Amino acid sequence: MKRTLSLLIVMLIVLGICGCQQKPGGSSAPSATCDEAVSASSPDEAARPATRDEAEPVEPETAPDEYYDRVDEIFAAPLAHTNRLLDAGEWIQYPELPTGCESVALTAALDCLGFDIEKTEIAENYLYYADEDVMYGYVGDPFSDYGAAVYPPGLANTANYYLEVNDSDYRAVTTMGADMQSLFKLIDAGYPVVVWTTLWVNEPMVTDYEYYYNGETYYWYENEHCVLLCGYDLEENTVTISDPNEGIVTHDADWFEAVYDGVGRLSMTIVDLNGNEAWKH
Repeated sequence: MKRTLSLLIVMLIVLGICGCQQKPGGSSAPSATCDEAVSASSPDEAARPATRDEAEPVEPETAPDEYYDRVDEIFAAPLAHTNRLLDAGEWIQYPELPTGCESVALTAALDCLGFDIEKTEIAENYLYYADEDVMYGYVGDPFSDYGAAVYPPGLANTANYYLEVNDSDYRAVTTMGADMQSLFKLIDAGYPVVVWTTLWVNEPMVTDYEYYYNGETYYWYENEHCVLLCGYDLEENTVTISDPNEGIVTHDADWFEAVYDGVGRLSMTIVDLNGNEAWKH
């Protein structure tokens, strides 16, 4: 029988682990509670995502089918270049969002595509919340040291809410299960990729807490972290990420891929239908 993440959060608090994105060696006071931030500044009160106290499961991934077809088209094409680096900025989650790496990684992706966005805007105005299931929304409070996480379907739903409110032709699409070479193809086409990895890209600490999505089983891991994958270099065998903990950093591609595979190949991207005009080849 599936155990709930709420029990895990209690265990983490007791053990002092304090959530997946906690800053090592210290803590930061939240700038506002999650409920206060969402209720005070949502752009559309009637349509805003649920707060933690109101959370009900929502159907994730609101992108139309043609956006998935666009991703499939990119995956089917050969990789055109041996190296690419998107113009991604450094977005550090501290001190405002000590457990909000997913919101900050999404912010970095939107910034990379040219959106004018503030660091806390996603977490304050657009983030979907859930009581227990990280597939559907963020569990916990990203403004605190004791938040948990949100996985790609819930974050894609969050991204699409932002994109719809801002009248954009972009849409977020989950790419769960895609291998690293496929993610490189997205970057080659000009699209940033939000990737779930681990803090400091350490070995995954996978638990037996299970989540189900599209017939697949995914697991919670204690050192969960989320970053923006924004570059690759096949000749140097490296990847470049915008890490909410460290800023722009480069990692060995083989090790980064091994960690990505180890946590279940969790990722999402943001695409348009006619090619990314912001990308200059």
